[in-house]
Amino acid sequence: MKKKTNILLLMTDQHRLSAVGAYGETPCKTPTLDKLANEGIRFDKTYTVCPVCSPARSSIMSGQYPHLTEINCNIEDMGTTKRGLEKSDALLSERLQEAGYNLGFTGKWHIGDKLRPNDLGFVGHNFEGHGSGGFKYKEYQDYLKEKGLEHKVEISEIQGMANGRAGILQGPIESTVPYFLAENTISMIDKFANEEEPFFIWHNNWGPHSPYFATQEYYDSYKDIDIPKWGNYEWDSLGTIGHHLLKIHPKQKDLEWDTHWSEWIRCYYASATMIDDQFARIIHHLKEKGVYDNTIIIFTADHGETLGSHGGLTDKGFHHFEETHRIPLIIRFPDGRKAGTVIDDFASLADIYPTICEMAEAEYDKENSHGLSLVPLINDKNADWRESVVTEFNGVNCVPSQQRTIRWKDYKYGYTPAGKDELYDLEKDPNEMINLIDDESYHSIGDELRTRLLKWMKETKDPAAWLFAANRIPFYENN
Repeated sequence: MKKKTNILLLMTDQHRLSAVGAYGETPCKTPTLDKLANEGIRFDKTYTVCPVCSPARSSIMSGQYPHLTEINCNIEDMGTTKRGLEKSDALLSERLQEAGYNLGFTGKWHIGDKLRPNDLGFVGHNFEGHGSGGFKYKEYQDYLKEKGLEHKVEISEIQGMANGRAGILQGPIESTVPYFLAENTISMIDKFANEEEPFFIWHNNWGPHSPYFATQEYYDSYKDIDIPKWGNYEWDSLGTIGHHLLKIHPKQKDLEWDTHWSEWIRCYYASATMIDDQFARIIHHLKEKGVYDNTIIIFTADHGETLGSHGGLTDKGFHHFEETHRIPLIIRFPDGRKAGTVIDDFASLADIYPTICEMAEAEYDKENSHGLSLVPLINDKNADWRESVVTEFNGVNCVPSQQRTIRWKDYKYGYTPAGKDELYDLEKDPNEMINLIDDESYHSIGDELRTRLLKWMKETKDPAAWLFAANRIPFYENN
């Protein structure tokens, strides 16, 4: 009997599309991910379920949106209903174990400490929460001590204006968290390679989420490279009323693109490239152990990053913009299936759960899964597929909020109960600079998007559906 295919899920944190070369012209160098895209399938319109770490990761484990997992915000925040995952036969780990898979996990967990990966059948290192990029965890500190290394960062005055969240690591690549995490995953490949059972390994980086730290060699590779200004950097963030005001850099009036933002972006890109090189080490080890030709590789991120876009926004949350909602997704099959293909249909982070289950021939409850397996779409570009995709947001940093964003065709509608609705034509305005909600020529588009959003909210049992229906249906007659 032929051994089932192994599955390696490579995941990054807060990874914007401009930090993946395969997604378009960018100074950022990611040769490993670019090669995966060339040898596999790149999904061009993939959206996170929520632009916040814990809710997004809960969806991968459950196949459901955060409003049903009830991990609505980061687990340490006010506003989340649950402080972590609860035991359930429906969790991805349970489905895969029943299908005969060995499970491995390394890196950032951030879905609660009531149930950790080791409690769910995973082997390997796993750490709860952000942990300052993983630097403070005992396992990493023990690794440094064993190797005679140290974690030390040089932060310039300019980098310091990023609140100490950008800088240069003073040490070799072996002293970095991405290298340490890759070592963990390599050890799991060694453990599983000769087993009769297939393996599923979930490899999680903290980066390129802040702090944007990279070693000198990686920083130097960007030191003299011009960083083009974001197309929406001149957007009047301070003069536009909206919840995004919570995420404007506190010193934005004093910041200059060429001096400040471009320097932080260099650190961010350097971090992304450093992670990409560790992905290369992991893939090389798959080949060395003779399991590369029987391993599906999936790369994605939990959400994106603003990094100065839209007039100096930082971090994520409290807006409807592409920079944090749209994420990378690349899948490479060992048989070279659909190599070099780009799929333009809407994909969701919620699709990861059913896709992995189908790849693993694992049973799961399709009726209660909010996502769809991507396998039929990969096999047949004419497969019956969704026409729109939704991202929800429920707050972050102990500030509860409510937002729902729907993308349909080239249009995007954003609902904020206590704010002004937003409507963007992404074909004409890809930088989302002009809110068309009051433009009469777009009223029919707005109505279509609101109708689609309400249908989705009802189908997924979104508790905010009644409020949306009461206050936004009909919309133009009431405003």
